[in-house]
Amino acid sequence: MNSLFKRLLNVKGMVVEDVRIVDGPMRPEPVLEVRVRPRAGMLRCSRCGRKRRGYDRGGGVRRWRHQDFGCWRVELVSMMPRVDCPGCGVVVAAVPWAEPGSRFTRDFEAECAWLMTVANQRTVSGFLRVAWRTAGDIARRVAGRLEAAMPSPFDGLTAIGVDETSYRKGHTYITVVVDHERRRVIWAHDGYGRDVFDLFFRQLTPEQRASIRVVTGDGARWIDSCVHEWCPQAERVLDGFHIVSWMTDALDGVRKRLWNDARRDGDEEGAKRMRGVKYAVLKNPDRLTDRQDESLAALGNTDPKGQLYRAWRLKELLRNLLKHPLGQATAELRHWVFWASHSRIPEIVELSQKIRRRRPDILRTIELGYSNARLEAFNNRIKVTIRMAYGFHHVNNLIALVMLRCGGLDIRLPKPNP
Repeated sequence: MNSLFKRLLNVKGMVVEDVRIVDGPMRPEPVLEVRVRPRAGMLRCSRCGRKRRGYDRGGGVRRWRHQDFGCWRVELVSMMPRVDCPGCGVVVAAVPWAEPGSRFTRDFEAECAWLMTVANQRTVSGFLRVAWRTAGDIARRVAGRLEAAMPSPFDGLTAIGVDETSYRKGHTYITVVVDHERRRVIWAHDGYGRDVFDLFFRQLTPEQRASIRVVTGDGARWIDSCVHEWCPQAERVLDGFHIVSWMTDALDGVRKRLWNDARRDGDEEGAKRMRGVKYAVLKNPDRLTDRQDESLAALGNTDPKGQLYRAWRLKELLRNLLKHPLGQATAELRHWVFWASHSRIPEIVELSQKIRRRRPDILRTIELGYSNARLEAFNNRIKVTIRMAYGFHHVNNLIALVMLRCGGLDIRLPKPNP
């Protein structure tokens, strides 16, 4: 029986001593308790990882949550022997089934971390019967182990993007740096601004900084100053995602103003129409639902020369010209600035002045190929990850989840050992 459970537990270097079901009024549910110990000759220091001579059997037992057997909760129970390490002193020995300091086996943590990349936090914590904070801590530990086992993500960088994303109300942001060529997040940190971006560049060697040729981001001046100081050889370009986001913000401002005007004038039909196209005017035409498509078509049919419909047309023109070759896009951008500046729509006129100032940067973006179509899906994936992590109390756990889903980390689910 013990050999069967050893095979089912799927841990090398472990001896199963006893298996029993523990139940009682002090436990919320029955537990399948498996008493185990490390195999003789397998004792290692939990700090340096080297094989060391045993010191004693320790002062008590510890428990580790393992993957469930069907509906049964499984816990491994073991004495914690100590080793005498010349470099670390007398310390608790490492065990082959869990990381030092963790109360969960590696297989359980891998399962939890993988589930958190495909489901939201509440679903995972409910399914595995662990607390929200525990699920976040597990994600952080797994991400840390996987990052430590990978080659440096900073080697061979040629094109990076930087973006700050809000993760909670009250102007709380994380700054994310993306490797455009390998399509993955390589660094994330709490906060935003020059000081945070400086932290990223300080981690890079002079050779790694010298290999960067392109830095994309929004129009923030702190990005410009950081690039000028740390990577003077790099091209500073605007990414298409932020260029279009300027236009969608202005477009939503037009809609809100018209909605407020209609309400103030008692035009219930007009206010209803403005409210009904709230999402339709911001989305790409190929992603509209049937109802949104009908609302947008009705807006064009009833008021084709209205401010909102003309602003929407300008948004589509700007979005599409970013996909065109440089020569064609140059002429179209010049025409776009002219039409926008003469639109007599306050929000669009103001935006046209910004586009005119940043025209060289926009054309450089098109020339280098960092268009909206290439980056929008990746930016949306990061934002979806942040929404999945709502409820985390620690930003480091949120950053770990971003790295697990978007950082190219390979979470390997447990497989039977041969």
